[in-house]
Amino acid sequence: MTNERPCAVCETMTTKLLFKDKALGIPICSRKCEYEYIDTLTSEDKEEPIVLRYLDQKIARTKMMNRIGWTVSGFGVILVVLAFVIANAIVFIAGNVVVIFGTLSTRYLEDKIYKLTNVRKRIEI
Repeated sequence: MTNERPCAVCETMTTKLLFKDKALGIPICSRKCEYEYIDTLTSEDKEEPIVLRYLDQKIARTKMMNRIGWTVSGFGVILVVLAFVIANAIVFIAGNVVVIFGTLSTRYLEDKIYKLTNVRKRIEI
């Protein structure tokens, strides 16, 4: 059974939550309401520190995953260099695949960090 609650902005019944997180528990029905809620959040609201803490945790988790992506990319580079030393094409291809996926993940995660940081700045101001 769904647990519908009124949206924090427009009061329509919804099951969606802010940032899709059950821990926050703030019902938001659409992206438009999410933007409006974030823009109207002030330091007097009791939800502001909770949302900021959530964003800080999400940014820290994403930065950790970004460091793991860079580590995976470094391991791929080591494999590529090793492939040249031992003259093995399979190790070379495996190293290239690891480097590609590692760098693509870091690009995605850096973009996510940038977006989360911008949302946090919008709330804090």
